[in-house]
Amino acid sequence: MRKLILPLLIGAVTIAWFSAAHAQEPSPSSSARIGTFDSRAIATAFYRSAEFQDSFRDLWTELEEAKASGDWWRVKELEAYGPAMQHRMHQQGFSTGSVVEIMEKISDALPEIARGAGVSVIVSKWEVTYESSAADLVDLTPQLVALFDPSEQTLMIVESMKTVAPVPMDQLLAPDIDEGRKLSVAEAIRTVIDEDGVEAGVEHYRELREAAIEHYRELREAASKEYNFAESEFNNLGYQYLGEGETETAIEIFKLNVEAYPGGFNSYDSLGEAYMEAGQTELAIENYERSLELNPGNDNARQMLERMGVGGEDDGEGARE
Repeated sequence: MRKLILPLLIGAVTIAWFSAAHAQEPSPSSSARIGTFDSRAIATAFYRSAEFQDSFRDLWTELEEAKASGDWWRVKELEAYGPAMQHRMHQQGFSTGSVVEIMEKISDALPEIARGAGVSVIVSKWEVTYESSAADLVDLTPQLVALFDPSEQTLMIVESMKTVAPVPMDQLLAPDIDEGRKLSVAEAIRTVIDEDGVEAGVEHYRELREAAIEHYRELREAASKEYNFAESEFNNLGYQYLGEGETETAIEIFKLNVEAYPGGFNSYDSLGEAYMEAGQTELAIENYERSLELNPGNDNARQMLERMGVGGEDDGEGARE
């Protein structure tokens, strides 16, 4: 009898363990509901939102205040922040860059959206590296985008993304990862200006710039590898001279920046400010208007024009034809 009971007990325990183990595994018919979103749409909705536009204007105001107070270190920090922010926006809005910091802004609304969709997790669709046949992915992009109070134009942009693949991230890397290791062209030019005058400095700059251009044309490899020709370099140098009361020198520096970056609205804005400081109102107006043409959202240029008695148009296209 005991010989019979022992095998039965072992069999019962084995069956019980096998049943319990398999009861913990999801059956092929069950599914895990996971909420996903297109991170490009989230980035687009946020960067086109009133919240972001207000924060951008606050930064611009802080930049102008730093210029006015002569806090050139803060000016340099803020002017470096702009290109860095733009680079991140490109990675998020065109590629698959993480939008974690944007999602944190709407984190309080996520539990309700998750409950309504019946999901326990919400992740970027580009971060789902594997899904089994049992996974049920639920697109929550429309609900998340709606949290940023998008305009009709924003919604149209988001809709168009559905048929467009993200730009590969390697195509949106920093254009020159060694930029920070280069010598400052502004510092090099300032040395020449302080020793030999502004005309000598301008000439030296043009020599370096020409060498850089020749390099870009694959004729030489010297100056552009050695010096940082970023727009912010000379903009900062111009404000250094402006803060020191050397207005004419600042004007020459800003003129060089406009020559090098004819499409840079900030360079024209800075030149306009220097001309205004020098009492050359017509030239100040001309450059502020050009800055406004290049960037209709440049509220500083519009305010400066109004201060000089030239009313900016509501459409932001400048005060005069």
